[in-house]
Amino acid sequence: MINPMQQVVVAGRQSDSRAIMQALQTAGVLHIVPLEAQGFQSGPLAGAAADQRRDAERLLARSESTLGELEALRPDRAATLPDEGQWSALVEAAAKPASALMERETELRTELDTARTYGDTVTALSRAAGTLDRSTRVTLIPLTVEKSEELAAAQDALKSELGDRFAIGTERIGQQSTAVVVAVLRADRDRARAALGKARLGELRLPGRFERLPLSEIATAFSAILKNNPQELERVRAEKSALASQHAATLFPIRDALADRVGIDDARAQTARGKYGFVLQGFVPTDRVPALQGALEPYKASAMMELHPVDEHGDSGAIPVQLKNGSYTENFEFMLNISDPPKYGTFDPSWVVAWFFPLFFGFIVADIGFGLLYLAVALWGLARAARGVSLPVGLLGITLDPATLKRVGVVLRTMGLWSILWGVLTGEFFGNVFEKLHVFFYNPDLIRSLWGVNLSPTTLNTIVEEGHDKGLFPILFPRVLSDFSNTIMLICIAVGVIFVLWSWALKAQLTWKHKHMHHFWEAVGMLGGLVGLIMVAYVSRAGQDFGALSNFGSPLVLLMLVGFVIFVIGLILSKTPLMLIEVLSNGGNIISFTRLFAVGVAAAILANLATDVGWSLGKVLPIIGPLLGIVLGVIVHSFLFVLTILGHIMQPIRLVWVEYLNPTGFYQETGTRYAPFAPVVRK
Repeated sequence: MINPMQQVVVAGRQSDSRAIMQALQTAGVLHIVPLEAQGFQSGPLAGAAADQRRDAERLLARSESTLGELEALRPDRAATLPDEGQWSALVEAAAKPASALMERETELRTELDTARTYGDTVTALSRAAGTLDRSTRVTLIPLTVEKSEELAAAQDALKSELGDRFAIGTERIGQQSTAVVVAVLRADRDRARAALGKARLGELRLPGRFERLPLSEIATAFSAILKNNPQELERVRAEKSALASQHAATLFPIRDALADRVGIDDARAQTARGKYGFVLQGFVPTDRVPALQGALEPYKASAMMELHPVDEHGDSGAIPVQLKNGSYTENFEFMLNISDPPKYGTFDPSWVVAWFFPLFFGFIVADIGFGLLYLAVALWGLARAARGVSLPVGLLGITLDPATLKRVGVVLRTMGLWSILWGVLTGEFFGNVFEKLHVFFYNPDLIRSLWGVNLSPTTLNTIVEEGHDKGLFPILFPRVLSDFSNTIMLICIAVGVIFVLWSWALKAQLTWKHKHMHHFWEAVGMLGGLVGLIMVAYVSRAGQDFGALSNFGSPLVLLMLVGFVIFVIGLILSKTPLMLIEVLSNGGNIISFTRLFAVGVAAAILANLATDVGWSLGKVLPIIGPLLGIVLGVIVHSFLFVLTILGHIMQPIRLVWVEYLNPTGFYQETGTRYAPFAPVVRK
């Protein structure tokens, strides 16, 4: 849900403004918005206050860069903040050696990368050059070619330009390319380069200090760099680590205090200031008002505060939005961070994602074995988060901090549990392993009584031949049986009908609440049109009996007509002719929910195939066959798992993100994220 907000106005004496701001910062509940008032100054601070802010910013930047250069980690225990007069000296005591170590590390890394990149090439060029690289009369032009045609083109171009006044030496570099050294008189250097340019060949230029050294000296230097720089880098890293251990406990409190000070000045810049007073405007969650009042209590003689109800029907986009959900739902809030938060006064779909995304995911996977894998990964991540350990994800180039890792772990755990639950209903464990072991079996009579589905003789014979008619537990949701496909398809379409109608009903409710009548009539018209289309499909049995649509004595036909009449009314009153196309598009959104059936059944069939491959191999060879079958089954299952995992996640979340949220206007009307004025350590 969206946490209710109240508007706040704080006025106080200018002489106490910094102390009052510090109290508000410590409370950490007020979202400040800029305020301009006639006769008051606003915007950046001026005079002595501006000079103090610049000094604090300069020292803050110095401390942050030092911590970054040292790659320092925040100590587990907060250290005591040193006296302010010592801040600059303490920062510089760490900054100067840190900068020197950083420069040295950068230099070593650059040289090592250069040597690794050009080492083989320079060695080959040095052999090709012989002793000519030390000649005072001859200039060497090094280059590389990959094809013999390129070398021939170079020779032709040089001969055309210089005649016989050049020489070429070559040396192979591995299997792909050739090092080439062109020797010319110094007076002919520029003409030789121009000739090579005409042949579309360029001189090899090395970076940095190596550009003007002889090739033999470069090769010697590269050998020394490759031998010595890795050890030297380790020594520099050790010195950085020791320096970080020595100064981190002091630098972090100083950095935090400076950041808070700059934050206070930024907040003061958003106030309307006079010679003797200031006025501040912002928003506070209703449940945090006592904390704000408590922060201002010591200043009641020099400051006053007024609370006003917010107008969610006006410019509610300026009202910050804080989501307030239960301990379970809040773990799924990050899945909606692809966009700004919902506009204040609308609705928070976090609970929809929290309940239906893992439900749909479990419906697609529906396998006990794969569900246990997700559950194991989730429990491992949760245990890691409980220890306060972050998780680097190299493939994505991100690092999950413990708080984020905990939320991801809860999401994965829920996905795994739903997969296991649906897997119990489908009887699947890495495909049909449990069917082959006679743990689950098909009971045609039970399937008929539960779903009204009569299995065909062909299906019954296949079940008996494969021995899947006997076991401990009956399969309650036999999704892989072709006779059951229509039932699953209808279930998915019914879910789509509910979700799409729900989304347009929600839009109608929200637009009526805010008196946006144009969008209200659009939503009402779309509801009517969709009901009409659904009745057309149902009454005509998906187009098999259009004559049934003329039976006006049927309540369903009358409901269809009423729906289309409402659609026409909504079309006229909303003045949106594109609704004619949109209603068909939303009919397609309903059909989109059948992807739950298609992706899920396809995954189940592939899993069965992987198991069958391994199982059949186990029957061919008497002793080693079962082991090879297990290994092959694991390999095929792993390959299919990697191949399908992205689709299993994206398909259910798409149904919520697109088919459900799009009609509600969730992406069209966004709000401002609640960002309280708080100390940096709490952000």
